[in-house]
Amino acid sequence: MLVKAIRIYHIRIPLKTPFQHALHERKVAESLIVCAADEDGRVGFGEIVPRQYLTGETVESVFDDHAPALAAAFVGRKFDDKEQLLSSLITQLENTDRELATLCGFELALLDLGGHCFGFPIGEAISIKEGVELERGIVIGYEVSTDKLPRQCAMLKLGQCKHLKLKVGLDDDLERIQIISDCLGDTIELRIDANGKWKADEAVLAIKPMLQFEIQSVEQPVHAADLKGMRQVREELGIRVMGDESVCTLEDAKRCVEAQAIDIINVRLGKCGGFGGSQRLVKFALENNIACHLGTLVGETGILSRASEIFGKRMGVFACLEGKGQSRFLLEDDIIDIEKAGESKSGDGMEVGLGIIVDSERLARYTIKDRVFNFEGEE
Repeated sequence: MLVKAIRIYHIRIPLKTPFQHALHERKVAESLIVCAADEDGRVGFGEIVPRQYLTGETVESVFDDHAPALAAAFVGRKFDDKEQLLSSLITQLENTDRELATLCGFELALLDLGGHCFGFPIGEAISIKEGVELERGIVIGYEVSTDKLPRQCAMLKLGQCKHLKLKVGLDDDLERIQIISDCLGDTIELRIDANGKWKADEAVLAIKPMLQFEIQSVEQPVHAADLKGMRQVREELGIRVMGDESVCTLEDAKRCVEAQAIDIINVRLGKCGGFGGSQRLVKFALENNIACHLGTLVGETGILSRASEIFGKRMGVFACLEGKGQSRFLLEDDIIDIEKAGESKSGDGMEVGLGIIVDSERLARYTIKDRVFNFEGEE
């Protein structure tokens, strides 16, 4: 497999409705799609979803700096088999600082391409055992107003929702939790997420009355860097604390464990460095009696969502995939053919790569700009 060229597409897709938590509202999904091509015209796709508050990456920094640097490292490289490709990606992970969203996109594109070239499903980069489909975890933010929450809960009950996360941090949190409890009772596992809204003392005061309800954990109650505050919430309230913004790298996880700041890590491929970085985090967590939860990034396309589904099945340590299939109901459109997910196959009928089919017309429709890197440099 000779990596002949890599193209980066900056895409922008409107959301059907804005997604909102206590600190931010998102109306548009913005990603960078990585397309890696070999000498025979085969292609593989990956997705970069930069979040400055997570890894420090932005769309601009990825498009202008991080992606060109990684493209230069891989264009012109020849891989003789799957093992050589995997080894190269592990080496790249070890040499990556916090440009983990960029690495995730390149890793997925190269594994997808490698799957087509060497005839393997991308999940084999994690485990030979395929595992079982993860249940879907639902997230309710403030885009669902309190007066509309009963209807939303009724729909979730009909859909037999078992895993629910509620965004918190505003004045009517208790009322919203009460509505959920009245409608769904003990049929769900309820988690709350403050997105770092509070200071430690504020978090304790806000969360304490919520504990009259059966709440499994609180995600990121304080700012990502306030590990002392996270420990305070754990110790004063006795509730399990999940680190999200606080944990992207392995070093982040080590600091959180040393500070006794977390009970759970929210693993998301797009912030943790793809399969390799996420698998490394899970291994460390399990060795240190820390639980793991699998999530997605708001606004990711079916490329990254498909990868998360595969990762969850192959790892076998997660209860659900939060945001599973979100591109169907959150994005106005998707660049992959959702109905044909899993249908990218080899001649003998075996699924290869990510198993996705990217619609070239839709990709072109939502592309803002693109860059191509080949043997001669940039086109």
